[in-house]
Amino acid sequence: MRLSREQIDKLSHLILETLRDKHLIVIKSDEHKVVAKISEVMLKDMHAEEDLDREVEKVLEAHSREINSGKLDYKRMFTMIKTKLAKERGIVL
Repeated sequence: MRLSREQIDKLSHLILETLRDKHLIVIKSDEHKVVAKISEVMLKDMHAEEDLDREVEKVLEAHSREINSGKLDYKRMFTMIKTKLAKERGIVL
């Protein structure tokens, strides 16, 4: 699911607020900078997953004949390949 920048910023603020309200963190810096950093990390992670998705699609293109003939299930193969590549690269999905 693709999130807009505004959604990411709202989610980042909510994460910070929840952690602070539950006394799981103490903010020693400007709150806006912390929210910006959370958003930055989330965006970086989303871009990594998008790159991974594109790579999986390229792998599956090589097997398009089998997929189109019904010998392979596209969604199942996509999930299997994505999970394998993510594990190899240390990406948490």
